[in-house]
Order: sequence, then C-alpha cells, then structure tokens
Amino acid sequence: MKHTGIIRTATITGVAAALSLAAIVPALAAPSTDPVTTVADLDGDGELETVTAQLTGDNDQVISATVNGTFTSIHLGADSYAGVQAPRVTDLNGDGRAELIVTQSVGANTTFFTALHYDGRNLSQVVDNDSKPLSVAEGGGIAAHLGYQCTPLEGGGRTFETVAAEADDISADPLTYSGTRTVYTLRDGALTTQSTIAIDHRPVTDPVLSADATTCAQPGA
Repeated sequence: MKHTGIIRTATITGVAAALSLAAIVPALAAPSTDPVTTVADLDGDGELETVTAQLTGDNDQVISATVNGTFTSIHLGADSYAGVQAPRVTDLNGDGRAELIVTQSVGANTTFFTALHYDGRNLSQVVDNDSKPLSVAEGGGIAAHLGYQCTPLEGGGRTFETVAAEADDISADPLTYSGTRTVYTLRDGALTTQSTIAIDHRPVTDPVLSADATTCAQPGA
C-alpha cells in the first residue's frame, strides 16, 4: 500500500526538550507481573475477545488474545517502573474492528503509547506513513499539550487525530500553545496523513487543541 502525505510525529520541536525536564514517577514498590485484561471485538464479528497484557521482563510486555480459536501475541516495550496497564480499546477508523492503544512509558506528566490492530491472523503495530510503529503522547503538564482523539466522518468512519503543542510562555496568564494537529485515516493497520493544521498561540480551550481519547472508544466495548 502506498502512503502519501506529510507525517508529523507526536513530538514537535521543543516539546521533547520540555518533557525531558519531568522526572519519571518513582516506583513505590516493585510492579506486579500479574496479567491485566480487557475485552475487545478485534475482528468485528460482534463477539468480544479477551485481551491480556503482562509484564514479561525488563521493559518488555506481551499483549495476547485468542480470536476464533487462534492464539496471537506480540511483545512490546514497556515501563518496568510503572508496571503494565490494560490496553485502551479503540476503533480509530470506525470500521467496527478494535485497535488497542498500549501504554509503553509513563512519566510525571506524560504517557507514551503505541497502537495495535488485528490483521485477521495476528496482532501487529499500527504504522505511520514511513511504515514506522505509531508513537503518540498524552499529557505534557503546563509545558505541552499532547493527546489524540477521533472525529466522525460524514457517511461513516472516523479520522484519527493527534495534537502536539508546547506552551509559548509557561509564565503567561493565560497560557497559549503552538504546534500542530495532524489528521489521519487508517486502513489495514497503516495511517495516511490527510492534513496538518498549524496551531499558533491558541488557548487550551480552543477546539483545535481538543484531545479527548474517549472519542476513539469502540462502540459497545
């Protein structure tokens, strides 16, 4: 599949530097290696599959499910300090088949995720225009505004949108942010950029900075 458009990652110039100042949340105790589960309709047949996430080693987790009697699993990076979290069940393009948003790193103010889709046989990572695994951030504290959401399309389906903006001046009142909002469509586990919207000195209440992850939930999940 040929992908077109200009890809923008979830981190813009300056945001990475701002976030690097935030220390990782210290673990108060060793994270549990017990599995955590959620349910999702991975193949869109109306039946829910059990999805399991388990910390399996230093900064390693395995996500697994059984779909129509066939077991599938994938190893991903994880945050050994924070422990494993149940994947978020989403439908990033509104086709009825679930994608999974998986936590990979947890900081003081920012969490980083990747995404999985089920290709009919296996779980695999959602990729961007450059065929690289998706990485998307949420949070940012006052230094940055990071997140994602989904928007319905006329006639059905959804776009998947990421927001990456940094504070213009963290001492200002009110705070304003500049960066980008990138709009994607998803097909067969691959994202294609539809547009990149510039954000210039906008308050956090501006709709262009909207980032409501719950809008990507799979209906009925």
